[in-house]
Amino acid sequence: MKKWLIGCVLALSCQTVTFAATKLEVMTPAGNYMNFVRSVVVPEFNKQYPDVEVVVSNDENLETRMAAGDLPNLYAGVFGYQPAKYAKMGKLAYLEQFDGYQELIDRIDPVFLRKNFGRSYYIPWSATTQLMIYNKELFIEAGLDPDQPPQTWEEFLSAAEKINQLPPRADGSPVYGTVFWNDVLSSGSWYWGMLAQLYYNFNEGEFTLLNRFGTHPIFDKDEANMTEFLETMQQAQKFAPLTMEKSFFSRNIGMWPQFGFGWKANLQEAALRPMVVGEDVGLAPIPTLNKGDTSYSTLDGRALMIFKNTIEVEKLSWAFVQLLMDDELNHLANVELGQLPVLTELQGRPYYQSKEAKPFVDQLPHTIMSEPFSQSADVATILLQQYSRVVLKNEITAEVAVESASNQAKKIFSH
Repeated sequence: MKKWLIGCVLALSCQTVTFAATKLEVMTPAGNYMNFVRSVVVPEFNKQYPDVEVVVSNDENLETRMAAGDLPNLYAGVFGYQPAKYAKMGKLAYLEQFDGYQELIDRIDPVFLRKNFGRSYYIPWSATTQLMIYNKELFIEAGLDPDQPPQTWEEFLSAAEKINQLPPRADGSPVYGTVFWNDVLSSGSWYWGMLAQLYYNFNEGEFTLLNRFGTHPIFDKDEANMTEFLETMQQAQKFAPLTMEKSFFSRNIGMWPQFGFGWKANLQEAALRPMVVGEDVGLAPIPTLNKGDTSYSTLDGRALMIFKNTIEVEKLSWAFVQLLMDDELNHLANVELGQLPVLTELQGRPYYQSKEAKPFVDQLPHTIMSEPFSQSADVATILLQQYSRVVLKNEITAEVAVESASNQAKKIFSH
C-alpha cells in the first residue's frame, strides 16, 4: 500500500469519531468499480471506523430495490438525471447539512457541479468525456494530412468518403470512413448521450432536447438544426458499417467521433499491434458546423449520492464520500478506472498532461451534462426511433422525422 494510504486519509481522521457498530452499503457499477472500492477504499475506511461493516454491491437492480423500499446508503451513480430524479422522489439527503461540505465543494471544478431544486444532492467523484479518434495511417493512404483532422462536418464527410474508397485489406476486409455505435440504438437514453454530443455541434451547444425547465421539447426549433444533424448522419452512414462488428481498433476505420477516455485500454488490443496516440492514431475535437466554433461533448462520470437513512448512517456515508474525494485516493481511482479529475488540484499532474489524457482534460470545460429530467429519457427514445428511420433505413426524410418526433414528444407533456 502506498505511503499516502498509511495514517490519516480522511479529513476527520485525526479526530475521535465514535459510531455504534453498524453496516454501510456502498453501491457502484459492477466489475472494476466494485473491486476498487472493496479492495482499496474499504480497508482505509475501516482504519477510521473499525466497527462498521461495509458492504459493496452493484447497481444492476437499483430500481427494483427502490420500488421495494430497499435502498443502499451511498450510490456511485451518474451525472445529470439521476440526482434530479431521486431527489424529486424524496430519496436523497441534501449535502449542505454535513460538516466539511463547503471545504469539499471548494476543491471541485465548478463545471461538474449542479444544484437540483436549490440544493446539492451529489458530489462528482470522477468524470469522462468523448473526442474523435482517427487512424493516421488511413489518412495518409487516402491522401489526407494526418496532422489536420476534419474541423467541420463538411470536412468530416469529405475525409470519410476518401477513406471509404480505399481498397480492401489483405484479408478482404473493407475499409470504412467512419463508424457509429448503431448496435446500441435500442438502449435508449444512454446512446442518445453518445449521439447528443454530435448534435450539440450543430447548434454550438445551445440546444438539448428539452428547455431548461424540462417542460417542453426544443429540438424542433429551426435554430436547433436537428434536421441538418440527421441529414449529416445519414450522409456519414454511407461511409460506415451498419454495426460495430468491425470497430475502430480493427484498423479498418478512418474516424470514430464517439471515443471516450475510459476506452483507451482498447488501443492496446488493436489488430496487429497496439495503437499509440500521436503515432498511428490521433485525437481531435468532435467536428463542428462551422470552422472556429467551440466543440462540445457530453459530460459523463460518477456522481456520489447519499440515500436518506438515520442521521448516523448518513454521516457515515458522508465520511465515505470524503475518503473517496481525498486527493491521492481520488487520483488512484481515476488511474485504475480510466477516469478524469474533478478535483482542481489533480488537473495539472503529469498523468493528466500526457498525450493520451490532456486532450480530454482540455475538453472538460466544454462538456454538457445530461438533462436532469425524467421525461428526457422518453424523448430520447422517440428521437432515436426516428434517427433509425432516417439514418439506417432511409425510410423518411429528416424533416418528417423531426416533425414526427416533435409531435410524439409534445404528447408526453400534454398528459
